[in-house]
Amino acid sequence: MRFARLMKPALALALILVPTFAIAGPTRPSRDFGGEEAMERLRAADTNKDGAITRQELLAHRVKEWPRLDRNGDGFFSKDDLPGFAKDRWDNGRLVTMRQTYDTNRDGRISRTEFTSGPTPAYDLADSNRDNRVTEAEIKAAIAGLKRN
Repeated sequence: MRFARLMKPALALALILVPTFAIAGPTRPSRDFGGEEAMERLRAADTNKDGAITRQELLAHRVKEWPRLDRNGDGFFSKDDLPGFAKDRWDNGRLVTMRQTYDTNRDGRISRTEFTSGPTPAYDLADSNRDNRVTEAEIKAAIAGLKRN
């Protein structure tokens, strides 16, 4: 149980916070990434608590969260950052989709730059009016759309 609690924050971030809709593109979420959860995670990036998330807030949030992914401090999110019992998950499901989305140089790991400056598919999906601000109403509409799919 202790290992599960330790693993949960890192995997939640790795699997949900940023790389949500990966391969499917900005208009259709990938089931591998649990799009509804990604919309919920967008709320954490609203650092000024004004009820809207700017792209700048989202990217700043990624910078702040990077150390939770790069657990060994080598500058990359890789299989080495997963606890031993979870290393077999590296080549399955969500983590594969995450690498396909963020590992732009295809070296099998995600660098800090690839993570902090990478695609923002959940944000792009939620920002329906393309004003670079995601409001609570847009998040709710995106979640409703995901539930219909």
